[in-house]
Amino acid sequence: MRAARLPTLLLVLLAPLTTTLPAAAADAWLMTYGTADRIEERFGHNALWIRDPERGIDTVYNFGFFDFDTPGFVFDYLQGDLVYYAVARDPVEELAYYQWRDRSVRAQLLDLDDATIRRLSDWLEQRVQPDTRDFAYDYYFNNCSTRIRDALDFALDGALREATGSRPAVLDLRQHTRRLVRPDPALYLGIQAALGRRVDRPRTAWEEMFLPEVVAREIGDLRVDDGQGGTRPLVIDDRMLHESARPDPAPTPSFPWGATLGLLCCALGLLALPLAVFRRRAVRLAGWRAWLAFNALGGSLLLYLWLATSHAVTAANENLLLLNPLLGLLWRARGGRTERVAAGLIAAGLLLAVLLKLVPGNQWNLDLLLALVPAQLLALWIWRRAGSAPGRTGAS
Repeated sequence: MRAARLPTLLLVLLAPLTTTLPAAAADAWLMTYGTADRIEERFGHNALWIRDPERGIDTVYNFGFFDFDTPGFVFDYLQGDLVYYAVARDPVEELAYYQWRDRSVRAQLLDLDDATIRRLSDWLEQRVQPDTRDFAYDYYFNNCSTRIRDALDFALDGALREATGSRPAVLDLRQHTRRLVRPDPALYLGIQAALGRRVDRPRTAWEEMFLPEVVAREIGDLRVDDGQGGTRPLVIDDRMLHESARPDPAPTPSFPWGATLGLLCCALGLLALPLAVFRRRAVRLAGWRAWLAFNALGGSLLLYLWLATSHAVTAANENLLLLNPLLGLLWRARGGRTERVAAGLIAAGLLLAVLLKLVPGNQWNLDLLLALVPAQLLALWIWRRAGSAPGRTGAS
């Protein structure tokens, strides 16, 4: 029943837009869509809606499409070699989808003359053709929102970049990521562990427009040359076509105490509970060995993302000092030389991870630091006890 009503509801929503300007005039709208539950929806989305009756154009240009069924999609995703593509869509079809997903829909009318709108639509049309629609996707530096930003900057002869290219961003890339994925603890911890130091660098407002909501904010604040020695606001109409029932994301990140303490408790429980309950050495060390395996796999993945993929933001990742793959070398708990060297390097890494917090420009990972340093110290203590008397039942 809901799907059947969508076209009627959308016609009601679109009716005010169709009467905003004279029928013969062209107009351009920046469309901004809110966040939703799936991982690809966490950061919002945007598009450009161009209407030019004289040329028969009534199209939404959307740069946010990808194909899960592409052969090797998962491997390409892991490698950072994702390909997205642009599509020209019918407005009713476009807005029906976002209303169906209960994502907020904001429309901002841009004060552009017909010649500028036609130049913009030509730029967009060129990029939705079969031989030019694909582009190498990057979550922060070449995504659906930066494509819309670039289109608008082209239409404005560089005025958008001039206004934002040297102004500091409100939040850096990690801060935006933390606040937007915070509602999902597992997703938050996974992404937080994978991101390296590059996302902590100071950014400009131009770079911050990897987020659709920031594009909408900057466009809403932008004033352009009015041709008479003054300026005029670029946006002359700003309205919500659909209000989502979802709460808005937090404007700034807060410390994730729930996820942090949850990870800490799980780690300490896995390490300590078998020691308290069982007497046989193999069973007592089972949780500890599971923790070592988790670290070896997790740390190896972080190393792989840094050295063997195209993900620029996973390089120089200080979390390797916390999720150290060398923990896997302690598996036998025999106290041999290799184990002692590995344990020393692990302990030194933990100390370095703490000391790096005193260095300007370090990576923000206080949440993982708080959760993992106590757990790794307990893991090293268990290894020392187990390795000192390997043949005695219950010695650990």
